[in-house]
Amino acid sequence: MLVCSDLARSRDFYCSVIGLKQLKDATPHWVEFELSRGVTLGLHPSSELLAVRPGSLQLGFSVESVDRFIADCPMLGVPVLQYPYDEGPMRVAVIADPDGYPIQIGSPRRP
Repeated sequence: MLVCSDLARSRDFYCSVIGLKQLKDATPHWVEFELSRGVTLGLHPSSELLAVRPGSLQLGFSVESVDRFIADCPMLGVPVLQYPYDEGPMRVAVIADPDGYPIQIGSPRRP
């Protein structure tokens, strides 16, 4: 579960930028995405009991080419926290979602 300051904005980000399949849209109460069969990600609005806490969680997603993905981020208004670099067999970068949560984007390194 991620707590969001603007549920609709975060829903749109995880749908259009990250490309997750939306399972349920019960805005303004919650939104649910499929991560894999039987595994979901729920977005919930912030409240007196639920606070946005960037840095408390880091999601990671695989893409075909991290360099191409990151090249599109400025056009989409997505902050790039760390530009692509090689780490072992992977090429990785870190972007921020609308609330500042860091998201690692990775692809296998090409020889």
